[in-house]
This record gives sequence, C-alpha cells and structure tokens, in this order.
Amino acid sequence: MQTVLAAHNEALADVELFPREEREFTTSDGTTVHGWLIRDPAAQAPQPLLLDVHGGPHNAWNGAADDIHLYHQQLATEGWAVLLLNPRASDGYGERFFTATIGAWGVADAADFLEPIDELVAEGVADPRRLAVTGYSYGGYMTCYLTAHDDRFAAAVAGGVVSDLTSMAGTSDDGAFLASYELGGRPWEDPARYAAMSPLTRVDRVTAPTLILHGEEDRTCPVGQAQQWHTALRERGVPAELVLYPNASHLVIVDGPPSQRIDYNRRVVEWVQRHTGSRRAPVDAAHWRRRLAALAERHRVPGATLGILRLHPDASDELVEAAYGVLNVDTGVETTPDSVFQIGSISKVWTATLAMQLVDEGRLELDAPITDVLPELELADPAVTGKLTMRHLLVHTSGIDGDVFTDTGRGDDCVERYVAELATVGHNHPLGATWSYCNAGYVLAGRVIEKLTGGTWDAAVRTRLSDPLGLRRTGTLPEEALLYRSAVGHSPGPDGPTRAPVWTLPRSLGPAGLINACAADLLGFARLHLTGGLAPDGTRLLSVESAAAMAAQQAELPDKIVLGDSWGLGWIRFGWDGRRLVGHDGHTIGQTAYLRLLPEQGLAVALLTNTDDSRGLFQDLYSEILADVAGVRMPEPFAPPAEPVTVDVTAHLGTYERAGSRIDILDAADGLTMRLTVTGPLAEITPEPVRELPMVAVADDLYAVRLPESGTWMPATFYRLPTGERYLHFGVRATPKVA
Repeated sequence: MQTVLAAHNEALADVELFPREEREFTTSDGTTVHGWLIRDPAAQAPQPLLLDVHGGPHNAWNGAADDIHLYHQQLATEGWAVLLLNPRASDGYGERFFTATIGAWGVADAADFLEPIDELVAEGVADPRRLAVTGYSYGGYMTCYLTAHDDRFAAAVAGGVVSDLTSMAGTSDDGAFLASYELGGRPWEDPARYAAMSPLTRVDRVTAPTLILHGEEDRTCPVGQAQQWHTALRERGVPAELVLYPNASHLVIVDGPPSQRIDYNRRVVEWVQRHTGSRRAPVDAAHWRRRLAALAERHRVPGATLGILRLHPDASDELVEAAYGVLNVDTGVETTPDSVFQIGSISKVWTATLAMQLVDEGRLELDAPITDVLPELELADPAVTGKLTMRHLLVHTSGIDGDVFTDTGRGDDCVERYVAELATVGHNHPLGATWSYCNAGYVLAGRVIEKLTGGTWDAAVRTRLSDPLGLRRTGTLPEEALLYRSAVGHSPGPDGPTRAPVWTLPRSLGPAGLINACAADLLGFARLHLTGGLAPDGTRLLSVESAAAMAAQQAELPDKIVLGDSWGLGWIRFGWDGRRLVGHDGHTIGQTAYLRLLPEQGLAVALLTNTDDSRGLFQDLYSEILADVAGVRMPEPFAPPAEPVTVDVTAHLGTYERAGSRIDILDAADGLTMRLTVTGPLAEITPEPVRELPMVAVADDLYAVRLPESGTWMPATFYRLPTGERYLHFGVRATPKVA
C-alpha cells in the first residue's frame, strides 16, 4: 500500500522561482530596514520596480515564496524587480522597532520605503520612470499615503484600503482598538494627528493612476474607505478604478474563492504594466461604449460615435468603435458605429496632406510664391500676393481674413471662383506677423492642389487618400453622404437639441472643412500619419520627412488655451502631461468633431457628434480615455480664478472687426462685456447674430467668456503686434482693433 499526500509538484517540476535576495538599507536617521528583492539575477539594465507593502502594520515579509502574492513571480518573469521591505512596526525586530509608528502611521515609516527605492535607483537596479506601489490592508493604507506625499510612482494598486483614519476609527470592527493602541488616541482628542496620518488629507496631491481592490463585506477596512478614495481621485481627474469583490471579507486575498484571488493577482500585474508602459492592456471596448453613452447623455448630445485606434508593431491594429443616440432628433434614426458625420475643419489636415504629397513629388515648394502655380491670383494687397507661400496658408499666418463663406455654386469650378473673389477680401494682419485661423487660406491651398492635379479638390481627396487608404464611407459632397446613415446638425435649446436649419456649408469651402466620414474612416486617415505615411497595404502615400514636418512646430499661438500650444503644417500641436500630441477639431453647422493622435504610442482617438455644444463631452471623455489607455493627463479646462482679479480694462475697450465678425468690448454697468455680432452670410443662418457676454478677468490681458448654454469657458486674449497694433484673439481668430 502507498500513501500519496500530494502530487501538485509534478505539474511544476520544470518551474524555477526567482529567489528572494536579502537586502538591508540604512535610512537617513540611521534606522536599518530589512527586506528582500525579487528579480532576474541576470538583469543588467534598470528595471521597472514594484514596492509591495505588507499589512499590519505588525507583520513581516520573509525569505520564503508564498501562495498569496503570485504576481511577484509573474512580474519578475516579465522583467520587473519587486521590493519587499519590513519598515518600522514590522514583527521580529524588537519592541522599540515594533512600537515606532504608534500615533505616527505613515509619518514615521514613509522614509523606510522611499529611501531604499532611492538607493536602488542609484544602483541602477530600478528605473525611476517606472516605479509602482501596492499593498493590502496597512499596505493599502500606505499605498494611498505614499502617493499622497510623493509623486514618483507611475502606478498604484491599493487593496483593503484605509484612506481616512477619522471615519475608520468609528466604522471599523477594529476601530476602537486601533484608535486606543495604534493611532495615539481618539480622533476628537487629536484631530491634527489624524489629519497628518490620513491619506485623504492630501488626496489633492495624488497623481498616480490608482487601482483599488476591496472586499464588499470588509468590516475591518469598511468599503467606504475605498469608495471615498476612488471618488476623490475620479473627481480630480486622476485615473482610478474600483473593484469590489462580492461577499468578500477583509481576508479575501488569503481565503477568498480561487476566482477572486486569481483575479486580484491578474489585476495587479495588468495595472502596473499598463501605467508604467511595460505592457499595454487591450482597450476595453465594452467600457468605452458605456462611458460614451453615460457622458453623452450627461452633456445632452443627441448622437455621437467614438473610435479608438492603437497600432501594435508586431500584431494587428486594435480598433474600438462605439455609438450613442440618434442622428436626427426629428426622425429618431439610431446612431451606429458606421454612421457618417461631418468632420469639419479636420478636413484641413487632409488638404495639408495632399499639399505635402505634391511637395514629395517635386511639383510644389512650400516657400515659393503661390503665384508660381496661380499667376492669375489677385489679393486685396498686391504686396502680399507676390510673397504669399503654401507654408503661410497651411500654418494660418497669411493674414487673409479667414471667415469668408461665399457660395460660388455647386459646379466643379466653385473653388476657382471662390479664389477669384479673394481680391475683395481684406487682410486682418500683415503677412506672417501673427497667427489667425483662416478658412479662406485653406480654400486657396485647395485651388493650388486643383491646378497641379488637373481635377477638383474632391477628386484629389478621393484618388490620392480615400481610395488608397481603403476608406469606404468618406466623401466630400452631400450626395455621397446620403448613401449612408448620416447625421444632421443640432443646436441646444431650452427644450432639448433642435435640428439645424441647413445641412452643410457651400461646396466652395470644401478644402477648409467639407469632408464627411465615419469614425473608423477618420482613424484610417490618422493611421497614415501614425505610420509615417504608409497605407494599410504598405504603399507609401507620404514621405517620412513630410509626415514629420506636418507634426513639427511651425508657429506659436497667441492663445495657447483653446487649442494647442503651437501649429504644424495642418496639425494642431498639444503639449499634455509632458507628451506631444497632434490633432484637429472640426465645427460645421450643428456638428463637431475631434481627433487626437499620440504618435509615441501609436494611438488615435476620434469623436464625432451632431451638436455644436459638445466641448464638455470631449473634455470628460478624452480625459478618461487618454488617462486610462495612454497614461496621459489632459489639462484642466480653462476657467476664471476663484478670487476676482483687479485689472485696468481701459486699453481694451473699443471695437474689433474682421470678415464675419464684429466684437465690441464695453464697460457696461454690470462689468466688462463682450458684444458679439455675426456679419456676412453666416448671419442669415445664425439663430442669435448678436449676443452680449460678461467677461471675467484672469490677468491684465486675459479674460474668460462663456456662452449661456455652454458649460465651458473660452479665453479672450488682448495683445499687440511687434509694430504696436492692438489685437483681440478670440475663437482662435486674431481680430484687429478698429475703433
């Protein structure tokens, strides 16, 4: 007879565990901190490092592998170092060490974690850009505490969280004991002590993306501790997720169901890898469909589509699509992922791409006079006519008054006829003197493309971009959009969104903003630029040099708030969270579109909407997507300061005017006021051509303005040209002072 106690080891016979390397560190106050380092002994370069804080605080790591923290070995296998430390209050180091944190949680032992990390960074073991922290129970508390006091961590996973010791003392099944024997007394006896120890006191300083894992039935660290930490982070825009394990107690990671324990380990690995850039987690399609729906409903957007594209060098592209709402509030037609929307001024990047293709072919020079191609060109200022270049047009520094929406008919000669009428259009600034968004300049660029290709701009888009890229729902004409489910524009109203009176702008504005496409097609165009000019089949449509030049800085912006901080050849450039993004927005009659590319991660995000008031949806949705998918934090929305600013407005008072718009700055009885008057053809289709808006001072030359129906603030920037002329930059246009 043979007695077999276990046969589990047979399945693991070929598995080798990474050993725990014993280490000692001496902190700045002379304390010796004992610990272990788990990593591949053969590693040479600095590695991403996970600090794992044990519970207790009266507990201790040891040199033996355990069956709870399986993620230690998995991370070590995937190139990580894992640091286990026994800080002050750990078991086994004497009474003085054991009691060192009484009444001083976090305050007394934070250095026991941070200084050893400093030492490992100095040794070349840890990569300072890829540090993460985790822990459970007291370790979850310390994870929150460390991220609230130090910004070095790129990712955090807090389990069995304690975030606010005051509420903890009154709700935990151990609360009375902890208050009396661990925390130095009851909360009301020493509120300052509790505030110093509680992570929630400094939650406003947390930047680390944080995953919170908690048992739903935890009585020791009540679930409210996790919920309030999660809520605070989300409200501040810090990437955060909360996972509650059903029916799970405080000991879920020790004796919970195997499915929950496996899930816990898996989530730790996935989160720290995602937010340190060690590995990209798949984009969660279901999650973003839910978020699009929730946020679009909150912002009263009738219909929207969302697309997220991420390229993988050695695998297939990831494409996530989502749709919400209706395409037309009058008909109730449902929005689907393949629905077609107008992308508006994002079309300008397509026009710029066509121009750069011609540069690649040697048929166009960026800095040669436009009259080399269009000798018949006449502008209001003959001196500008002979000096104007394609670069001026693509970068919006031509000075041509840009908001000219002349309808020159539906014929194939409409762009040519539009350009002929530029002889009567004034200039709102000297050539190259400042930056002002210019639709007319892009129509002129489109005419250059027509002259060099021998066809219409529409044909150039189709044959040079849409067809080679395999875009099947992209067009430039209304009759092309009607072949598919197409959105109509809407404006906000007191009883909800109302349908726009017309569908599109005149055909003559095509090169400036008349492309219509579905989200996937727009991302197909973005892919061309993410790959440096390649079509999906590998055909080169744009040179690497031209693709790079389009994304490179060509001009700074007088107003760095509304859009980006600078402009490329067609692309807007954004400096967000230390990363460089490019993109463009589009705004037509009742429709808005947004496109952002993060080239370093092969990521593009497109949002198409059928309302002219979707900025809030864009801000909320993109903040979440970029933080979760890319680890990039968007800037906070522009807003006036909480406290009033005293300024002298005298120099700003007066009238500013350009084609399509007159702006009067008035010192009214109730404060500084901006009177906006829409002029020209747009006035006929604008519901309220005259509006008066209060202005809130931010600085001497910067003011905040908000439309009554909008939740977002817009900056108004007053400035002078080097030659002394006064200008107002508002709505991304430079408007000269005329009176």
